[in-house]
Amino acid sequence: MKQALTRYLLLQKRMIRRKSYIAMALSVFIFILILRGVAMQDSSMTTVALALETGADETSRSLYESLSSPNVLIRYVKYDTEDEAIKAVAGGKADEAWIIPADLSVLVQEFAIHKSVSRPIKIYARDPNVLHFFLREILEAQLFKHIGKLIYTDFAEKKLGFTSSDYEAHVTDTTIFRIYDIGDEVPEEQPNYVTAPLRGFMALWLLISAIASAMYYISDERKGLFIYWKTKCPALREFLYILVVMLDSAVIALAGLFIGGVMTGLVWEILLILLYIVILALVSMIFRRIMRNEKIIGVFTPVIVTMAATFSPVFMDLRAFWYIQKLIPSYHYLESIFDPYYRTGMVLYCLILLGIVVVIDTLRKIFIRNKK
Repeated sequence: MKQALTRYLLLQKRMIRRKSYIAMALSVFIFILILRGVAMQDSSMTTVALALETGADETSRSLYESLSSPNVLIRYVKYDTEDEAIKAVAGGKADEAWIIPADLSVLVQEFAIHKSVSRPIKIYARDPNVLHFFLREILEAQLFKHIGKLIYTDFAEKKLGFTSSDYEAHVTDTTIFRIYDIGDEVPEEQPNYVTAPLRGFMALWLLISAIASAMYYISDERKGLFIYWKTKCPALREFLYILVVMLDSAVIALAGLFIGGVMTGLVWEILLILLYIVILALVSMIFRRIMRNEKIIGVFTPVIVTMAATFSPVFMDLRAFWYIQKLIPSYHYLESIFDPYYRTGMVLYCLILLGIVVVIDTLRKIFIRNKK
């Protein structure tokens, strides 16, 4: 036990002396701090210029105020006239301009009855791309609040016989959606979209850390570091070496998730990240057995990380390529955080990787024995 602790401390000391390892660790915190700083600023995806026509009725003013409320994704900017709003779009200060008509209540009533309007709401778009259609859905959703209210009151008066219908009294809760994690009974608090991919970045950083650990092991083995650490099972020594480095990286990743505000349940976070670094240790051991040289591993590292970033749900989930996703370690980790189904899959994936390492080492021993 004392000998194992001594080796652990010596390895930790050796890692601290590596400038590349320190730089890799510090880069995580610098990245997270920058990301948090961006999230605290105006990080909206698009800007909409709002203009309200003169002599606006109550419905027009209500829509104008509801659109002016703070939104994480959309930044609304008020302008006094239609011309000023259009100039903002032409000058690149806004992506779109929405001109709210003064007689919106009349238009809403026309649409509720005839399903069409005599004078539609004017939208000036600088670039009618995918984001434009997203914004149009937002505007239509806000308009439906007023159209739905009118349809409700008309139905209540004509079909139910109400002499007066108080919309707020009968519809007390207008929040339709609640977002939950799978298996969780408490609604999930949605993070800022800027920090949302942070967990994916941490998963990729741990992958890079595992590959770097394998490269460190090759370098130290070549330099004769393990001359006093002889063992009948070199694979176990290699696994423990990589795992020691990965434990430090896991602590840094957990701290990063906490600072970034994307931490979920602490117990599951710790258990899953421990299982993930075991998987990464086995993956890096396989890389070392296939490539046998840290320079070759370094050449293929960008390719490996790019594949992991593409087929893991860091920004999007490419379900059409599920057969490739199943091979990516970061995919299993990111999915298991929010779906208990994938936690069993992580254990199975870990056992398969362990089996591959054992088979490669066994075949190598047989080959060496036959060669002699």
